[in-house]
Amino acid sequence: MRTLLIAVVIFLAIHIIRIDFSEGTIPLAAFFGDAEPQPCSDSTIDSITVTTIEGDTIETLLSMYPDMNMTFVERLSTFYSLNPHLQNQELVGGLSVKLPLSKTGLSNCN
Repeated sequence: MRTLLIAVVIFLAIHIIRIDFSEGTIPLAAFFGDAEPQPCSDSTIDSITVTTIEGDTIETLLSMYPDMNMTFVERLSTFYSLNPHLQNQELVGGLSVKLPLSKTGLSNCN
């Protein structure tokens, strides 16, 4: 009986860790350093950082800070590129997220 209980506990621990890695609670990027330098990007996206409250959704945040130069689909894809950790998670209160403001900004190349 003790062996069965230990096996169940080990299975649950492994399952919880696997779910954390796949859902993004513990990002895999934190375990790997930058092996190669980042390429120069010609444009940057202007964004603001906001803190969410309970009941906020991505749609409400994007509608509170409208941008007439971008469509909703463009802003949504830019939102997920700025906040990749929110791909498989819901917004919770007190979370700081970046919202896109316009398509392109200044060049950050030297």
